[in-house]
Amino acid sequence: MNITASGTDAVQNLLAGHPDVATSMRVRAGDRDVLAVVPKLHVAAVDLRDELWDTVPAEQLPDVVVVVAELPADTERLADEPGCGFTEPSTPTEVGVADVWRHVLGRRRIGADDHFLDLGGDSMAAMLLLDLTNERFGVDLAFDELLALPSLRAVAATIDERR
Repeated sequence: MNITASGTDAVQNLLAGHPDVATSMRVRAGDRDVLAVVPKLHVAAVDLRDELWDTVPAEQLPDVVVVVAELPADTERLADEPGCGFTEPSTPTEVGVADVWRHVLGRRRIGADDHFLDLGGDSMAAMLLLDLTNERFGVDLAFDELLALPSLRAVAATIDERR
């Protein structure tokens, strides 16, 4: 059963028949439009986010997708739940870094707030990503630095500071 606090929309219609989703709820929590999803087994928020991003009109996308074990009775607690948002890279450096990440990780879309590890990155991919990034932007990011930075946006800002 799918519950929505904001009415039936393309997001809820897609999730109603999704093989990995047991139930979902879309609510306003704090200042965010949150789509909370309970998976049947396991599904990553970033994978659901990408599927929605590719399928649903931009004006119907929630601010963030979160995967939870069960739908909460108190939906306000969803305001602080970590999840995946739909923020496009906006600066030239963010767009360039996203191009490198797409190439290395084999993903069609990369968000400005995405973290390398959340997208399925591992140590082998990180080494390739660092080589390509350092060559493309003329910087010297370190392996530990890449993993410590919280988002693509933070990686791009670090690159901009060093150039």
